[in-house]
Amino acid sequence: MPEALVPFFDALYYKYPISISRGYWQKYPIGAGLSSCEKKDQRKGLVEDTKWSHSEYHKMITENFLDPFDNELLSSLLTKYGLFSEKFFHKSIRTRVTRQFTEAKIDLQEFKRILSIAWGYEVNGIYNKWDAIYHIIDHIYEQTLSHAINNFEIYQQLTKWFEKYQIHRKCNICGKKFRVIDLPDWIYFGSNGCEICCFRCPIMALPIRDNLIELIPAFVRSCEFIPASSAGPINYSFTSRLSKDIWANVFLHYGKMGGIEHVKNVFGSWFKALAETGVLPNGVLVTARGIRCLAKDGHVCHSLDEQYIDEWFLAHGLAHEREPYYPVHQSLNPNGRIRADWKVHDTLIEYFGLVGDQKYERKMEDKILLAQYLKVNLIEIYPSDLENLDLRLACLLKT
Repeated sequence: MPEALVPFFDALYYKYPISISRGYWQKYPIGAGLSSCEKKDQRKGLVEDTKWSHSEYHKMITENFLDPFDNELLSSLLTKYGLFSEKFFHKSIRTRVTRQFTEAKIDLQEFKRILSIAWGYEVNGIYNKWDAIYHIIDHIYEQTLSHAINNFEIYQQLTKWFEKYQIHRKCNICGKKFRVIDLPDWIYFGSNGCEICCFRCPIMALPIRDNLIELIPAFVRSCEFIPASSAGPINYSFTSRLSKDIWANVFLHYGKMGGIEHVKNVFGSWFKALAETGVLPNGVLVTARGIRCLAKDGHVCHSLDEQYIDEWFLAHGLAHEREPYYPVHQSLNPNGRIRADWKVHDTLIEYFGLVGDQKYERKMEDKILLAQYLKVNLIEIYPSDLENLDLRLACLLKT
């Protein structure tokens, strides 16, 4: 029998309200759908939020990290994603907070001290700047959300959102009944808010090599671009590039193909599979690092996305240096070996194509911090930007 679209999704465990991030900690934004015990926990959580808003910890975050736009941002995310807004909010402000962290010059021991006072017990687990940044972002979300749900219109809007998505619906792929509100928050985020699929669909086949020769190109055609080796139904860097009207078709082709991991097992790598099935354009070579292709100006690129960006520079008449070095920094780049992807004028440009992978994101944020400490102009490009580079890189055209 074919496996589920997301095999490690335990549908028996994930039920609202534990499906939402704060549900695990018994912190519920609204009362709809809660038991009497859960409503008591909700009231306790609101009291804690109020207490923290008067703490030294909150004052530090307010002075160094809050942005007037945060309230507007969360309101828009609550309208779009409802009770699943947390991870989208975290993603939206993480780069900004990472940069602010360098300016604030936060001492980790002092940070741990004032956080412990706010929480009322000794806090462990603050081992590096990334732990501190996570807690800062989480506090901003918690306090911004607390402010938002005190607004009657927003609270009513969230309640209506819950009423809409707590109703059973039929999965567009397998036909099973499911509730969107029961989807784990990490699936909802990773799929970029997909609401038509139960993600338990038994569609993951294990086709043989001969059949994959046709199934792999069919999957690529359904995506309307060549996916990276990390692509999958709950990989945000992949799903953020899919329009909603092709979700079901893409997931079906993904399942028929057996998923990228199955393809890797059969061919040795995703890129070898693309090469052997004739998907890759002419001039693209498969290497141990992935793929190697030449842009029209002769620059070597390590993905088709990089090639696309490089040729955007060329098409707009922008002189661009490939893989320039960052300046030396005593602790973050002592040997001066860290490279960016491009340099245009005095601006470094990075394509962060694997958003959603934790190890990759740490390296990504190290570069953001490095640029901030060095006071170097840095533009980050993400997969979701590729459809509108004219907007993302407009500032380069004005220089």
